[in-house]
Amino acid sequence: MYPVKGFTLLELIIVLIISMLLITIGIPGFQTLIQNNRLTSVANTIQHHLLFARNQSFSLINYVTVCPLDANQVCTNNWINGIDVFTDADQDYLVNNNDVLLKTGEPFNANDQLVFPRKNVTFTPDGQITGSSGNFRYCTGEQKIGVQVAYSGRAKVIDGSEFTNCD
Repeated sequence: MYPVKGFTLLELIIVLIISMLLITIGIPGFQTLIQNNRLTSVANTIQHHLLFARNQSFSLINYVTVCPLDANQVCTNNWINGIDVFTDADQDYLVNNNDVLLKTGEPFNANDQLVFPRKNVTFTPDGQITGSSGNFRYCTGEQKIGVQVAYSGRAKVIDGSEFTNCD
C-alpha cells in the first residue's frame, strides 16, 4: 500500500474553525486601527494647513486666511468640506481680485464631524492670528482629536480628552 498524502476532512474543518476565530477577533481591532490612523492623518493635515498659512503670511508679508470656501469663494463654517488657504489683504474673508488661492484642501470623511468656533483663521504678516485662539475638534464615532491654534499662530495637535464633543 501507498502512504496517504493530503489532509483529512477533520483536519481541514479544524483549520477553517481556527481561521474564522482569528478573523472574527482581529477585524474589530483592525477597524479601530484604521479609525486611529484617520484621526491622526486629519489632525496632521489641519496642522499642516495652519503652519503653511502662517509661513506664507511671513513670506508674503500679507494677511493669509484659512477657511472652507464655498462655490462663490466665500468663507463658510462647513469645515468638513476641506480647508483652503488664500491671501486676504483686505481681510474680507473671500477670494477676490487682489487675493491668491494658495492651497485647496480635500474634503474630509462626510460621516465625521470637524468643527471650529469661527468661520476662519487669519494670520497677520507677523504670524499671529486675528481674533482669539481656538480648537479644531474632529470626531469619528467615539474617537476624537483636536488641533489647538494659539494667539501666537502656533498650531499643535491635542488629545481628544481635552474636549467633550464636536457639537
